[in-house]
Amino acid sequence: MNLRQNAAAVIENSQGLILACERRKPRGAWQLPQGGIDESESAEDAVFREIWEETGIEKEFLTIVGHSSKVHYLFPHTVSWESNKGKYDGQEQIYFHLKIVGSGWKLADETEEFVAFEWITKKEMLKRIVPFKKECYIKAFNELFGEDYGN
Repeated sequence: MNLRQNAAAVIENSQGLILACERRKPRGAWQLPQGGIDESESAEDAVFREIWEETGIEKEFLTIVGHSSKVHYLFPHTVSWESNKGKYDGQEQIYFHLKIVGSGWKLADETEEFVAFEWITKKEMLKRIVPFKKECYIKAFNELFGEDYGN
């Protein structure tokens, strides 16, 4: 099994809500900021890069609270994305729990990948995530937050 190494961000605000991002394609698909880890970077560097590229939030306004162990999912046959072109069977991810710190940070209106952002509960995120990623989100949330989010 060939898995792409990936870092995902669970960004929490002062109200305990997390940042959900609506994909440009397909519309209505929500997820956390995430992306591949380049050969020359650490998972931590990748998560900060992806957050900035996908949300506009700069590293100086974020602090890492913790991270999960690696979890993975496989791409369903119905999913394809241009940069994969059959290279990977799925993704192996580390989920980083981050908190917003300080003031003056900005969230983009939209980015190349996302058209909308919302601050929602973790349980609401689990309702919105595409089914093939849901088990990974549950495992990561259970680890990061010490609660049982189900299976």
